Amino acid sequence: MQQWAGISKLLYLSKQEIALLCASSLCIFDELSIFFSIYFCFPLRCVMSELILSRMFIISVACFLLLGSDVTGVLYVNTTVGESTVLPCNLMLPATTDLKHLRFYWQDEREQVLYSFNEGKEMPEHVNKLYRDRITAFPQDMTGGNISVKFEYPTLEDNHRVFRVFGAVFDSRGTKRFIIGHSEICQLTLHVAVPYEHISLTVNEETMTAVCTTRRGFPEPLVEWRLQNHSDNTQHLLDPQDVNTTAAPDPQDHLYSLTSTIVIPGGPYQSVACLVHNPTLNVTLIATHVLNKDVKRYLELMGAKSWDALHRRPSSLSTLDRWSPFVPGSHVSAGINP
Repeated sequence: MQQWAGISKLLYLSKQEIALLCASSLCIFDELSIFFSIYFCFPLRCVMSELILSRMFIISVACFLLLGSDVTGVLYVNTTVGESTVLPCNLMLPATTDLKHLRFYWQDEREQVLYSFNEGKEMPEHVNKLYRDRITAFPQDMTGGNISVKFEYPTLEDNHRVFRVFGAVFDSRGTKRFIIGHSEICQLTLHVAVPYEHISLTVNEETMTAVCTTRRGFPEPLVEWRLQNHSDNTQHLLDPQDVNTTAAPDPQDHLYSLTSTIVIPGGPYQSVACLVHNPTLNVTLIATHVLNKDVKRYLELMGAKSWDALHRRPSSLSTLDRWSPFVPGSHVSAGINP
């Protein structure tokens, strides 16, 4: 039972760490077995050797089961069109490794090779033409296990690409015996976006309608409408059923244009705001319009004595902001709404 209790702890290690542990353990047991067989037991049957071999068998089975399972995590990388980004991947090594003992390559879900490295040399002849002159590695960091690459000039054609990294490490004795056999080291999904640069909010206080527009961004944005209450400054989120939104991509460049329209409900609201959120970049544009007619009519009904005093009070909402309301605390001012 102690044997299996110890083996169960392997479940908390990464796939690469398990491989290193298994390889080290099997090498030690292998050498011990030979040692006892030659110096203590030859030509008699050796009980110690049999015990060591049984332990080797148990560890071999456990390593096979653990390494045979799919434990590779999936990482998501977000970037902007035309902006270079690093696709990270690290290979767990027992110590600083000579590049002559390292082999790895990157490929996408179509099995098109991005980058190939074999025993100290880059292999550009294996790289698909789609990725030539777009991928660079970090040779100075490879000896420590950093097999990341930098992806240059991403486009919308690269959106949702799944990249996998396969690698192997040979032992340092010059043989072809693997310390880490050929296996999947990393898996990443790339998301490429185009930021929405401008947002427009038009309000007709005669018909009490508001229209929010933005264009030339990617992916399709999320939209929210908020109304701010005059009495306590609380914000009311408009029900999506009361919002009419259309978003469509351009058939040529696939960039989205959006128009969202609402009928502003009656009530003590002093402002209306439209929020357009880019889910990939986690950036939101917000445009706010301060209402005059609806608040004045409400105050008259409530018996307010001085509308002029209220009207002269500065409003903190007459701004066009660039922020991320979906992430608490993030806010960056972007200008003033005319």
